[in-house]
Amino acid sequence: MTNKYYFLGHETLTNSGCEALLRGISTIVREAQPDAVFLAPSINQDKDQKKLAEPDEMGICFIPTYRIPFYFRVWIRLHKTVPSLRRVWIPIPGIPNDVRQGLRDTTAGIMTGGDVLSLDYEVPSLIKFVGQAESYMADKHPLYLWAASVGPFESQPDLERYMKQHLAKYSGISVRETSSRDYLERLGLRNVKLVADPAFTMMPEPWDISTILPSELGEGILGFNVSPLIKGFRNNDSHVLEMENAVLDFFQDVIKRTGLSIVLIPHVDSIDGSERNSDFHYMQRLINRVSLPSGTVAARISLAPRGMNAVQVKYLISQCRFFIGARTHATIAAWSTHVPTVSIAYSVKATGLNTDLFGDLRYVIRTPELSRIALWESLERMRAEEHEIKALLEQRIPEWKQRARSAADHMISVC
Repeated sequence: MTNKYYFLGHETLTNSGCEALLRGISTIVREAQPDAVFLAPSINQDKDQKKLAEPDEMGICFIPTYRIPFYFRVWIRLHKTVPSLRRVWIPIPGIPNDVRQGLRDTTAGIMTGGDVLSLDYEVPSLIKFVGQAESYMADKHPLYLWAASVGPFESQPDLERYMKQHLAKYSGISVRETSSRDYLERLGLRNVKLVADPAFTMMPEPWDISTILPSELGEGILGFNVSPLIKGFRNNDSHVLEMENAVLDFFQDVIKRTGLSIVLIPHVDSIDGSERNSDFHYMQRLINRVSLPSGTVAARISLAPRGMNAVQVKYLISQCRFFIGARTHATIAAWSTHVPTVSIAYSVKATGLNTDLFGDLRYVIRTPELSRIALWESLERMRAEEHEIKALLEQRIPEWKQRARSAADHMISVC
């Protein structure tokens, strides 16, 4: 019988990290089960089909997503006004019955990990994915959490108790940082395995990047990714402007004080093409504000196009000499191709991954501490330690790829 898996926690490939998870997991599972098939919910099936080019060869079949129920939309509005509402009532916005009927013959569900079971996107987003999982498990299907960053939920004890009960129902849990494993074990959960993010195994796809690179490459490329999410760490418009000016001043420092050129690399786009949560639009506005002669900007700074798929983004990042990035899977693309990298950390993901990979946070800038000086000092540290960093990555990344692959054996053994 064909092994058929249903992806939960997934809706779109506009985030290259979500695409990397889908590609990585499907490839890893098919190394053990060549006939495996994967059902992946999609808000825009045609667009996602084009991103993967040939999804059938990966065993991926896109199926429609569904609207969250009206009562949950009402709860979201009420929760914004009265956060304590969840102490009285947490809804379970489950999978609709007609969709559940089509999942009866699935072997298991795969919660695609990442950070969907955290507070990074606030409580309603968490509850939406918890509801999916609860309704899928209610039909007696095994569910596996793959390479996740979980929690922490200590700041909200009522929610922490709820999530402990929820996670205990999973057939198996794998996490991608020691900090997540230790946190879950402190909660008393024992079905937890430390693995690595499946995106480490995703192969870059070579393509002609010459037309998007600056005309003067000099000492090489500094890849740079910054996300509109970081604006949430400034409490008013003037502080946001101060942070953005720090990034622009850093660009000038790079151009004037080094021979490096800069490529701004978007990793996440909006679902509807708008500016909301779009790296491309955000960085386009930044590059338009660079206070350098237009000829210098054209020669030394460029913005990569929107619409690249995850393997193309990874190839572009792999061609950089150094990389500084906010999006987690952009930094994973860099590390896994041995590019010295600094993380702009807006969540526990970056700190946890850096601690496991390097043993400390010397290549991390916490978003509240983002400044012109912090960026420059981080670049200087990478330049001084370039060979040591590359040697360490060349040694450890093969181990991490093997750890990423170990999640398949774990899932198959418990589901």
